[in-house]
Amino acid sequence: NLKGKKFLDVGCGNGMIPRLISSLTEIKYSWGIDPFLDGEHTTSWPKHNQYKVFLKIINFIKKYNYLDYKTYKSFLTYENHTIHPNKIKTKNKKNYHYSFRQLSGLKLDKLNLKFDIIYLKSIEHFNNWDLLFKKLSSSTKKGGLVIFKHRSFFSYLGAHRYASTGIPWGHVILGENEYKNYVNKFHNERSDEMIRFYYKGLNYPRTTVNELIQVATKHSFLIKFISVEPPHYRNKTIKFIKDIKDFWKNIRKQHPTVSSEEILSGIYHIVIEKI
Repeated sequence: NLKGKKFLDVGCGNGMIPRLISSLTEIKYSWGIDPFLDGEHTTSWPKHNQYKVFLKIINFIKKYNYLDYKTYKSFLTYENHTIHPNKIKTKNKKNYHYSFRQLSGLKLDKLNLKFDIIYLKSIEHFNNWDLLFKKLSSSTKKGGLVIFKHRSFFSYLGAHRYASTGIPWGHVILGENEYKNYVNKFHNERSDEMIRFYYKGLNYPRTTVNELIQVATKHSFLIKFISVEPPHYRNKTIKFIKDIKDFWKNIRKQHPTVSSEEILSGIYHIVIEKI
């Protein structure tokens, strides 16, 4: 039930999610924050007419008058989904609230607002999770929810395309000096970009999902739901693991606290509740 609720998307990019939620549901206020403007960061989509894209999506949805998972899934290629929502009747409001602030999640308190629902799909890019959860806690109403869509650093695609070595789990198996030596030798044309993103574009020091939950608890959040999407390439993972000598031994050597589940994960969906 979103009626009368306040929603925030942390790291909203082009703002499409909060804009659509505000226009299609009974949510009262919808905010988006991001430290970068549209197309400004290397991981952003190319700069585009946001409102034109928004209208295109709205007009498409109007043909159905509801959001239906089966219809949505038919347009997807790579994502797997273990969570199947019910049909949601859309409101198609002419007047809706959406407000954007160019702001990092680490400065969330500057909004001076409390939200019922906060969505964050970029936690793997934050280096200070303790500070982030402190800001989330101060900005979430009691009983409010924080929803994470999280691709772990330790997963096969966790280095994103900018720090990926081409070796299955290379960013996890290689030690730090090994990583630098490898990319300087085999990815010389973009080694500076890879190393910069490896340390500054991704969570560092590396933090596991287990540690995420511990930090959340420290800041008055309790776990409400967690789900792991199997990656679409999962049939290849056994071959990858067999091809790499002492795969698990190497993982344990570099990251002794990470779970096997997280190594083999696709996307995590995590919901925590403010108590």
